[in-house]
Amino acid sequence: MASVNNLLLIIYLTFIFSPCISAASDSKGFSTNLIHIHSPSSPYKNVKAESLGEDTALKSTLSRHAYIRARQQKALQPEDFVPPPLIPQAIMFLANLSIGNPPTNVYVILDTGSDLFWIQCEPCDVCYKQKDPIYDRTKSDSYTEMACDAPLCLSLGSDAQCSDPAQRFCAYKYSYEDGARTSGLFSYDNVAFTSHYSTEDKTAQVGFGCGLQNLNTVTGYRDGGVLGLGPGQVSLVSQLPAVGKVSKSFAYCFGNVSDPNAGGFLVFGDDTYLNGDMTPMVIDEFYHINLLGIGLGIGEPRLDINSSSFERKPDGSGGVVIDSGSTLSIFVPEVYKVVRNAVVDKLRKGYNIRELRKYPDCFRGKIGRDLEFFPTMVLYLESTGILNDKWSIFRQRYRNAFCLGFTSGDGLNIIGNLAQQSYKFGFNLVQNTLSIESKPNCR
Repeated sequence: MASVNNLLLIIYLTFIFSPCISAASDSKGFSTNLIHIHSPSSPYKNVKAESLGEDTALKSTLSRHAYIRARQQKALQPEDFVPPPLIPQAIMFLANLSIGNPPTNVYVILDTGSDLFWIQCEPCDVCYKQKDPIYDRTKSDSYTEMACDAPLCLSLGSDAQCSDPAQRFCAYKYSYEDGARTSGLFSYDNVAFTSHYSTEDKTAQVGFGCGLQNLNTVTGYRDGGVLGLGPGQVSLVSQLPAVGKVSKSFAYCFGNVSDPNAGGFLVFGDDTYLNGDMTPMVIDEFYHINLLGIGLGIGEPRLDINSSSFERKPDGSGGVVIDSGSTLSIFVPEVYKVVRNAVVDKLRKGYNIRELRKYPDCFRGKIGRDLEFFPTMVLYLESTGILNDKWSIFRQRYRNAFCLGFTSGDGLNIIGNLAQQSYKFGFNLVQNTLSIESKPNCR
């Protein structure tokens, strides 16, 4: 126990006192910038703050929790194996890529819970509003359609629409829980990974979903698509190694989600430099890690939580999944109750802050102003830990109201991107390990 606490103390001091470290060494290969949704360069920079009555982050997180749990329990039919929609306002960071020749700039959401990379395509039958120009496949010299018997098309399984013997080209169809959907051609084109940390561009021909019929049930502008980072064959995590571009690993880093000027990066292959503390992963359709316990305060005893609450069941359900598409973390009810009580007790006794009457997981005040020196939450993993400061434990929902950065859900724990901010997470799909390195500024 003492050795684990000593390790966490070292991590904590590094987390607090690290200078702004350049990520150039992390970004020599296939890399791209992550842009905060409210950054001056973001297409969503003018998105208005939510009201307390409309919690899209919570709604999106719970929807993803239900989806992942159903996948684990095989409660979904193959044609339903589609992740719920990712709402940009709830995600905070977007990846900036370019596709085609001449290149078209696109902003996409990172999703470790799905595999397919898809974007909207012109000429389309139905396209929703998008800030940047929509990619036009007819104007790209490097665009080609994929045959139905191509290995990548076959790996789509029931999501491929090639049942008609007369059909020559691979088509796909995804339907989402909220009624949104995308369908089109599974095709090839050149995708360029460009990072401001490096002057070198890297380009690869990849298979992607060219969305020709896209229904968006969320009002206003949305992202241009989704970049699936799951372990499946159609994921770029698998495609880039398959064509000999990189090794089968990737890493990402989110800056402070509360800071519109915060940055981040996504990098594939050998140049991820997985030099953080390693913890084992179990990889099936998702990325599972072993959470051993939770503490509130460096060096303080762990909270009284039965470790069985974090364990995967023999049928593969339950356990702890790390998910870039979930904003909040989710704990099973018995864990959530203990953690919530410990946090709320600190708020009441140390800061004289109480819950809002209508929103018991929300509180009057400002995180930066009212929660100075709030204890760090420690997520104890094998061989290392994740330290969550006040910006990860809470989220500023409105001008003078903040809420918990975690919630409750049956049967499955999820580590969301609030808990992941200010760390570089490196996924090694050969050795089945997760590298965790403190990078406060994600530079």
